[in-house]
Amino acid sequence: MKNKRSRLSSLILMGILMLSGLGGLSEISLAREFPLAVTDDLGRNVTVSSEPQSIISLAPSNTEILFALRLGDRLMAVSGYCNYPLEAQNKIKIGGFSTVNIEKVVSLKPDLVLATGGVQEAVVEELERLGLTVIALNAKSIEEVFENIRLVGKATAQLETARELTTKLEQRTKAVTDKAKDLPDSQRPRVFYEIQYEPLMTAGPGTFIDNLIHLAGGVNIASDAAAKYPVYNLEMLIERNPEVIIISFWHGSIAASVEAVKSRKRWQIIDAVKNNRVYGINADLVSRPGPRIVDGIEEMARFIHPDLFKE
Repeated sequence: MKNKRSRLSSLILMGILMLSGLGGLSEISLAREFPLAVTDDLGRNVTVSSEPQSIISLAPSNTEILFALRLGDRLMAVSGYCNYPLEAQNKIKIGGFSTVNIEKVVSLKPDLVLATGGVQEAVVEELERLGLTVIALNAKSIEEVFENIRLVGKATAQLETARELTTKLEQRTKAVTDKAKDLPDSQRPRVFYEIQYEPLMTAGPGTFIDNLIHLAGGVNIASDAAAKYPVYNLEMLIERNPEVIIISFWHGSIAASVEAVKSRKRWQIIDAVKNNRVYGINADLVSRPGPRIVDGIEEMARFIHPDLFKE
């Protein structure tokens, strides 16, 4: 009797394990069943009729997501600003970020178009009217970037790959935020991020850069600005006296250099310059809502707290 009960318990346990395993598999397999309905970042309900074999990306961040999901071979065309990875530069170009060549996009007959919000919303509407399947991604935070990666993974039958990728990215992000989140105000340096010099423009509230500075343990001196990208004058900058200055390479019309910043007239009285805490960062890492945004937060953290975050 005891052996029968033991065998019965084992069978029940095996059944539970199999069902739980199948549950996980079924969710992944469901993502491979088409037609598939998804909701994009513009709140649109989009139906993907079949697994996309030809995709067009209208934004650099979307292109980077597709390559990170190993879908580069399905990517047939990109915007003129899609420069990463290098393979993206060999794809057909369909215009600029805000100057999409709609006729060319339609002529290529893609199974799926990945667009963004803002200036591209009218393009999204037009492409949809012309019969194309369009998903708009418009992440406003790191968490939403991860959600976008999973959304693209689902729409392209790469949900498992997307989950593996976002798990790694979330772990790297957590490694930064866990160290920075409990820092007292006295240990959070004042940070100025320069987008361009003439006029002197920075990143204010509601921007990825503002969010990254906070998550990396700093205080953005422009976080109280009335605009997302306010223009500063030198007197205002000196008054706020940042302890860390981060300049963006390739964001403004003219690429600055760390040494050029240090040599600017009257900037030597700013703490960041006096203490040799001026750094340069690739603007793409902190402005594109794609997988490399995590590279951006890690680099920001090393600039703001070099003792806490080392290479």
